[in-house]
Amino acid sequence: MLLLYIGISVKINSLLICNMLNADGEERCSALTPYVKPIILREFSNEHRIVTINGRTFQLRQDWQQNGVAGVIWDSSIVLSRYISEHPELVANRTILELGAGLGLPSIISTYQNVKLIHVTDRVNAISLLEENVRQNANNDCDIKIFAFDWNIDKLSRKYQIVLGADLIYGGITFEPLMKLFRDASDYDTVIYLCSKIRYQRDQDFYDQLVQEQFSVREIFYENEFAVNMFEIKKLTNYCNKQIYKILLLISFWSMEKNISC
Repeated sequence: MLLLYIGISVKINSLLICNMLNADGEERCSALTPYVKPIILREFSNEHRIVTINGRTFQLRQDWQQNGVAGVIWDSSIVLSRYISEHPELVANRTILELGAGLGLPSIISTYQNVKLIHVTDRVNAISLLEENVRQNANNDCDIKIFAFDWNIDKLSRKYQIVLGADLIYGGITFEPLMKLFRDASDYDTVIYLCSKIRYQRDQDFYDQLVQEQFSVREIFYENEFAVNMFEIKKLTNYCNKQIYKILLLISFWSMEKNISC
């Protein structure tokens, strides 16, 4: 999610836009330009956002002023939610964790796909709005738990079969805590579904670094309307070790049967 700081000059009615971080981790600002409120900011300023996915309509309350990037719907969240709705077998009967949930749309969609349980997380100041939207839109027959989670401080108490994330890459400052979370959340059969726009080289760098950290990364979908990439990620070491163990176990049983028959 692209973080924006907006400063408006009263005298010349102009807008100064600063990306939170440049590729080197430093704040960078564009030149002053005549202010015209961008479409994306007009969408964020709406108190409610109506989203229809697979024939089901959801009304989500937004609060850009109070919650910033966690208080609005992002394109990647819509793409991930659509994909889950179109492929319910990915989450059915599984335990799910959503990181940086924002308004929680992917989790909301997942509650209608017969999931086993779902834990929905974001930073502490985002929880109130997240809870409101999940409670009003989710299938409440599902086992849902919503809680604050700080990537740098908190520890997960369990593993999950599915991890969901939309626009989690804010720059290099999030790489290490996010990769550690992926490792901590993952068992040998865990699948991580991550949606994001590749806006800058640093975004691609994150996926390249995941490969170096013994994760398999595979792009499984590209959504043209929003220019969003969707990736399937697995913790390679544990996954491979488990498969090797199964193969060795089968070989062992085969050898035992052969010896018995002899």
